Amino acid sequence: MQKHGLSLAFVQKLCVLYLVVWMISPPMEIDLIYRLFALGCAAFWFIIMVIREGKLSLSADDAGALAFMLIVMVIAYAGSGSISNVIKQISYYILVMCYVMNRRYIDNWSELKGIIQIVLILCIIFNSITVKTLSEDSSVARLLIRDTEDTYKYLRQGVGGYSLIYPQVCIIPAGTAWTVNAFRHNKFDFFLGVAWLLSFTVFALNAGYSLAIFASAVGIFMLFFYKGRSGTIAFVISVAIFAGAMLSILYIDSLRNFLLSQFDGTAVAKKINDLVASSETGAAEGSINDRIRVYKNSLELLFKYPIIGSLWHNSGGGHSAFLDTFAVYGVFGCAVFTKMMYAVPNNYKNIYDMTYIMYVANASLVTLLFVTVLDSFTYSFVGMIMFIMPMFFEDIIKWRKLNNESTLER
Repeated sequence: MQKHGLSLAFVQKLCVLYLVVWMISPPMEIDLIYRLFALGCAAFWFIIMVIREGKLSLSADDAGALAFMLIVMVIAYAGSGSISNVIKQISYYILVMCYVMNRRYIDNWSELKGIIQIVLILCIIFNSITVKTLSEDSSVARLLIRDTEDTYKYLRQGVGGYSLIYPQVCIIPAGTAWTVNAFRHNKFDFFLGVAWLLSFTVFALNAGYSLAIFASAVGIFMLFFYKGRSGTIAFVISVAIFAGAMLSILYIDSLRNFLLSQFDGTAVAKKINDLVASSETGAAEGSINDRIRVYKNSLELLFKYPIIGSLWHNSGGGHSAFLDTFAVYGVFGCAVFTKMMYAVPNNYKNIYDMTYIMYVANASLVTLLFVTVLDSFTYSFVGMIMFIMPMFFEDIIKWRKLNNESTLER
């Protein structure tokens, strides 16, 4: 991206900041005006891009992403004949736009300097507000994932649910690595990172969102203990850990009782009891059976239309971003979606010949795979993936190089 003016770059920075804040902010999750303003910011960013570059240039990857967005629009309209249904696919539009924007910042991430700190401070504030509310009434955690007027009351107060926690889950491995590496080079970033990680941990445990807890834990585990190069093997190992953890909770009484005693009265304990009830009677009180049912619906649809997808005939189970995209938009849609969603860790892993960066990238990939396969809140975590995660990587690379230079000098 050519630098034709600091003022234009700053306006673009404000557009990016608004997009990220909109995606994670509970009060901005409700009203349509915030979504329309987000789309407006993205459009304005692209207008400035054309002004700065002097032309509209698109790579093959950009063209593929935009073609996918057009397909989404056409299928949405063909299925209902309604413009409102086209607008409802905003998660895909935001993904495509953020992906193209991300690619324009390669080698120019310094233009977004300071956004990490603003976003982490906001996360700490929203996490703290949510924890305070959940400590007073733990049932709010389940209410926050419903679409009701009671939910809106809490969202307007800054109390967040899935749309607050999963964006943070996606960057937990990279954010943890960023915090650890900041210790020697930027004490403010280090203490900010520690405060954010603590607020996130307390939030996750109080809310009892099992997928968020496991995806974060396995991501951090892979960051510190997986030393292989293959992201596929890392994911297979994490799946094995997931299966082993579930089976251990179900069949090792001493472990289950220990966990129940440690988390007595919390949402985590309720989730454990829900898992046991689901396995024994098939009548869980929480969301486990619901999740299994919708995943099954997505898989059945995927196998029924494996190549071109179901298009406008069926919208999938609605609880897995990856499976639903594959089921509805077929092989092409799944390929483009996968390339965009996992682009950041894959790019840093392939471009930089740094062992530590490979560890961070693999851990991030594992976490992203779990979230995108097992959850559907794509629009809420795209901003974190496309902007905050790469800036984490950039700082880590800079600090690791300084470490190496310091070692060579000694």
